[in-house]
Amino acid sequence: MTSFIYGINPVLEALKNNPQSIEKIWFDKNRLSGKKYQILEKAKKLGIPVKISEKLPPKIPAHLNTQGVVAYLLTFNYADLEDIVANWEKRSEVPLVVMLDEVEDPHNVGAIIRSADASGVHGVVIPKVRACEVTETVAKVSAGAVFNLPIAKVTNLKHALQFFKEKGLWVLGLTHKAEKSIYQLDLKIPLVLIVGNEGKGIRPGILTQCDFLAKIPMKGKVESLNVSVAAAIALFETQRQRSIF
Repeated sequence: MTSFIYGINPVLEALKNNPQSIEKIWFDKNRLSGKKYQILEKAKKLGIPVKISEKLPPKIPAHLNTQGVVAYLLTFNYADLEDIVANWEKRSEVPLVVMLDEVEDPHNVGAIIRSADASGVHGVVIPKVRACEVTETVAKVSAGAVFNLPIAKVTNLKHALQFFKEKGLWVLGLTHKAEKSIYQLDLKIPLVLIVGNEGKGIRPGILTQCDFLAKIPMKGKVESLNVSVAAAIALFETQRQRSIF
């Protein structure tokens, strides 16, 4: 759970999509300009308390690039798996879900969520343990995308996979050890895309639950890509296929 978010875009997205989670907003008096006036106006209309000061708020590290705005959160509202189903049903689209298997770096989690939002994903699933949850860094790196789509935090990924399989989704595991390339698969089907831990990849027990495995083809000497880069490539290949066929 994150106690605050910072930066213009994350705070704007929170005000737009999840204003009930915001307790109060702080502005740097010396940097109040541009889009920050939009934030100030929205906050006042919503009745959210604001403070304009030259002094950095307590417990905010001085090294953070806050862009002069910090929003304190009551809590981050994690979704249920059913909320993800409702999202693709509301949009009348072929389901696309991203599942993170013990991804630990907040920058990777934030980048994946940003790519998920940009590529039309209907929801993201993360485990409760041995993984990064939604933090202020995740919210910042995602450019506020954490407030744009359902993010569910579950105790057991296998149970979550079974839930989606019962809804008619197929499971694709992204791993550099796969034989087939992501470009050789039909990604127009209802899909759960799983990406794994930065060092260990997808756990063996989760790999056994996958219907397909795929890799990003590599021409250089490195064995694999950063997990957030690989996820973005796979997601936009999925949308490319769904857009042209």
